[in-house]
Order: sequence, then structure tokens, then C-alpha cells
Amino acid sequence: MKRRALLIGNSKGLGGVKKDIVNFKAFLMGTHGGAWNFGEIEVLMNPSKPFLMDRINRIKAEDNDFVITMFSGHGGYQRTTILEINGDGEVFEENKLWNLAPKQISIFDCCRAVCDYTEEREILNEVRTFSRDDEKTLARRIYENRIGSAAVQQNKLYACSIGQCAYDNGEEGAYYLKNLIRSAKAITGSYGLVGDVHDVAAQRTHTEVMIWENAIQDPVANLPKLLSSKQLIMSVSI
Repeated sequence: MKRRALLIGNSKGLGGVKKDIVNFKAFLMGTHGGAWNFGEIEVLMNPSKPFLMDRINRIKAEDNDFVITMFSGHGGYQRTTILEINGDGEVFEENKLWNLAPKQISIFDCCRAVCDYTEEREILNEVRTFSRDDEKTLARRIYENRIGSAAVQQNKLYACSIGQCAYDNGEEGAYYLKNLIRSAKAITGSYGLVGDVHDVAAQRTHTEVMIWENAIQDPVANLPKLLSSKQLIMSVSI
């Protein structure tokens, strides 16, 4: 039997995605998962849309008997499940991953909140026409527009992992909170998504605590796998 597994992940703002890929690949290669060979499994982390489409076409041409596709990352729903496949916000409709073989299993570990993934771009175009005489008023408008367009959700950020301690520098305050604020202010785009800001803060916190406290502190986040346009933001840039 010719078989192929295609595992796709978008790890931007979701630290658990890499673990999802590793765990599912290990499952497939184990006896419970069907003892797949290493060469039968392909992993694509944060692929570009053209590259992913090329790989799909190649898999179709292989004439496989059985295919498993798995996606872990951000997603939404607009007449079909929409997958956000990389950190640049490129989206991919789920049906492009269907019918790669006569027999197929398709797994989508992502949110499916109803959305319009063009909405964020339209909001940005609107606010850019506002007067910049009052930056605070403009910042509030941009911030509230973006928060208003986000899906209903609960974001949970923790300064450390279970079993660890959260450290504090007497002069600058808590390492994690200090770095969370710093990374929120240092965004390069229009918005600082919660997951992106947390990721930067988590890396800085881990490094600083290891250097200055000789300890381990690994901040973690519990976030929904929504499209970027439907996620909550930590900060804005005008």
C-alpha cells in the first residue's frame, strides 16, 4: 500500500503546535498509529501558500492509496474552514487538502469561529484616514476596532510553568511582566497579537532569569487557535 501523511503547523503565537506535530508523528510511527515509515511522513511548519499548494499537487501525483492530513494552528470559518498556515497571515481553505487519495483522513486542530478574514485590512484602511492630531484618540479607536472584531475568547498568560517560580527584579519588577510590556511596545506591525507578544516576552524572561537568578522560568500561554484577524491584541502601533 502506498501511503502518505502530511502534517502542517502554524506555530506563530502557539508554542504547542510544534509539540502537536512531534506527538502526532510519533504516534503514526508507533505500532498503535500503523507503524509508518519516516519517509512516508512529511512535516511543513509555517509553509508559504505557493509551497503548500505545490506539495499538495505532488502528493496527488504520487497516486497514493491512503493519505492522512493534519493541521494544527490558527483557523476560522467562512463558508468553509479557513486555515492560517504561517506567520504572514496567508490563509488556505480546507477543501484544498481533500481528495488527495481514494482513502483519506483529514484532521484540523484549529478554531472554526465564523469570521471575515478581510476585516482587519478594511479596519486598517479606515483608521488611516483619521486625523493624526490626537494620537491618543486615534490609538483608542484603532485598539477598540480591533478588539471589537476579535472573536469571543479567554486568553490565559502565565509567568511560569507549573512547578516553577516567577522571579522579580527589585529595581525593574517582575521579569515576565517587564518583558511582556517591553515586547508589546516593540511591535513592528500595526498590532501586537497576544500570542506573538507573549512568545517574545517568554524567550527574554527565560534567558534573563537563567543569567541573573540562576534558575528556570518558562512562561506559558493558553490561547485559542483563531485566525490572526480574530485574535485579541496586546498593543497597537500608529
